[in-house]
Amino acid sequence: MHARAMDDYAAVIAMLNHTWFGAELAPETQERLAKLGNIQDFEVDEVILHEGNDTRAMGVLVSGRLALRTLVPERGPVTILSVEPGDIFGWSAVLTDAQAQSTVVATEASRALVIDGVRLRAALKEDHALAASLYPQILNAVARRLRATRLQLLDLFAR
Repeated sequence: MHARAMDDYAAVIAMLNHTWFGAELAPETQERLAKLGNIQDFEVDEVILHEGNDTRAMGVLVSGRLALRTLVPERGPVTILSVEPGDIFGWSAVLTDAQAQSTVVATEASRALVIDGVRLRAALKEDHALAASLYPQILNAVARRLRATRLQLLDLFAR
């Protein structure tokens, strides 16, 4: 993983605007997220989060692709979903002491805006406008993920 602070918040906001998640956020929220996070690059096969470990950061994928994998007894790690640009990962970092529900692995060279969970939770607690803008988008992302997982399960059971 290669992290770099971006003093050019306009560049981070432009990246966010090219994602469904970021484009629907208020400009003030985009700016706040740009200042809270760092752009990080991930190499192919790099493990970003480990299932069962504390989720310390939330990320918005701006390019590349990630796999969400879960450990299935007697089968090993199984990819349950692909994270595409615009989707988030590590969303449980908005919760105190939350654990990752899956392992997140880069399947392509990827770039994301990654926001430290402690900083994010503190900002959400102190800035009600930020919370009012961000929580619906996080819930929308979780709902999209649940929908995709249901469709994948239907496909799995149809065979």
